[in-house]
Amino acid sequence: AGSKIRNAITSGVNVVCWSFVHFDLDVETKSPIIRTDLDLDAVRSVRNHGGWEDVLHVAAVGGWNAPHPPPGPTAADWAEAFADFNAREGNAFDGLDWDLEGHDDRDGPTSQFSIETLNMMADVSVLLKERYGLSVSMAPAESYLDSLAEDDAFSLDLNLPPRPWDEVDPDAPAADGFAHAGRQCYARVLHRAGSRTFDWVSIQLYEKFSRFLHESTVGARRRGTEPTNAQVEGVTARTVKFFDGFRVDLGPPYGRTRISVDPDRLVYGFANGWADGEKFVKVEEKALRQIFRRLKIRGAMFWTIEEEGTAGIHMADMITRAIRASIDDEEEDFDDDDYDDDDNIRDGKSPDRDEL
Repeated sequence: AGSKIRNAITSGVNVVCWSFVHFDLDVETKSPIIRTDLDLDAVRSVRNHGGWEDVLHVAAVGGWNAPHPPPGPTAADWAEAFADFNAREGNAFDGLDWDLEGHDDRDGPTSQFSIETLNMMADVSVLLKERYGLSVSMAPAESYLDSLAEDDAFSLDLNLPPRPWDEVDPDAPAADGFAHAGRQCYARVLHRAGSRTFDWVSIQLYEKFSRFLHESTVGARRRGTEPTNAQVEGVTARTVKFFDGFRVDLGPPYGRTRISVDPDRLVYGFANGWADGEKFVKVEEKALRQIFRRLKIRGAMFWTIEEEGTAGIHMADMITRAIRASIDDEEEDFDDDDYDDDDNIRDGKSPDRDEL
């Protein structure tokens, strides 16, 4: 993996998200600690590589099937634990990225969030940013923060049928046995902490049976829309809605609340060669070029460096080519008159960050 990380940075990646670290309790003292299986010497080796001083390195908390932070410690305790851990490790990380997700076991304890966990995530984010000067970001699956949701519903559950598949085309996820979607859970974190707390918000469009997959495959065929156009239209619609804001009923004490993310903090997440295009969306390079040319978003990220080269796809190179094409304005396949979205988020500068 070390050579792939170095190749990715050479290809233009400027944020490396190291997966994963976990919030845990010391067995004896029950005090909060940070646990990881990462090779921190390898992290420091990449971080200290000459000429790569501008590359950010962040620690991802969570992951699929991973434990959620145990109850007990306060947000201040957790923030101090992470800051102390990072200091002991030579400040290996520039910040933290929230990636807490669900579990294969739909009845397992981490197939649901608690309000306390979501509140803690928000409060730790504020503390890490303001008290310790670290970067903070989040990478919710699309169903965890869905700007195009049909209603204002909110749930702590992470074992729900995927929308809109469940309502329109239920056969595919049912045949796969997939019912692991969420419903706007990260909206509470975003609202409680304030969207400006987060340096970027990465939406995992590669979530299994995501809304974006449905729109750009089954839905596109039904509408008679070419896949590349459908992907561009889909990202544009999401960006506009994140900019305009959408309502989520977060429950007490917030109630029905407007959620928004400025385009300069929006990052969209794609899969590289492991995606099959049927359960996980496979992004078109031509679509990426048009997205970056048209939208003033922060950038793009992909999962995962380990899969670079699978099926001949090198996503770091693909994203870099797309960004350069957007700067040079080389792509003219789409007529600007076909888009009437808010001029504040269209036809502007290229993104300034491509994230991994």
